[in-house]
Order: sequence, then structure tokens, then C-alpha cells
Amino acid sequence: MMTLELLTPGERGEIAELRHCGGCGGGCHGHSHGHEQNHGHHKKKATATRAEEMGLRVGKMVEVLKNDGNLLLLLVDEARIAIDRRMARNINVKGVTA
Repeated sequence: MMTLELLTPGERGEIAELRHCGGCGGGCHGHSHGHEQNHGHHKKKATATRAEEMGLRVGKMVEVLKNDGNLLLLLVDEARIAIDRRMARNINVKGVTA
């Protein structure tokens, strides 16, 4: 398993894990998505990460179309999705093929 940010253009993989809020620097979602403001004590979990709202869910196949600098362009279910490297760092993929 590896993070999505490490895939090169043309590589495909299955989303295995969407890490959410590792200390909550806001990299995976905005605070308007049901996330509790007091990060030390979550009273309720966010209903979905920003990545999930964009269609990136566990079990989905994703193909990297472009990976340069701070931007990744992905193909998921015939849709093109652009994400930044910080979000890609929080997505683990498996079964990577070229």
C-alpha cells in the first residue's frame, strides 16, 4: 500500500484508505463539513471527508493523469478530479498497476 501522491501518470490503484484529520490541519476537509471545532474531543465525526465528497471513496479505482508540483489530476468513474498533494498524502491505494 502507498499514498496516492507517489503514483506517476498512467498508474492505477484501488483506494484502500482515506485518512481523515491526522491532527486536523484542515488538509483533508474544511471545518464546515460537520467537523467538531474542539479537535481534542470529537463529539461527532464528520459525515464525509472532502475527498469522499469529491467521489474518492474506498474501493474506487483511480488513475493518475497528471502529477506535478502540488497538483494531481485523477480519473475516477470517467470523471476528472484535481486534488492537491496534501489531500493525496491522506489517501492510501493498493494494487498499483501501470
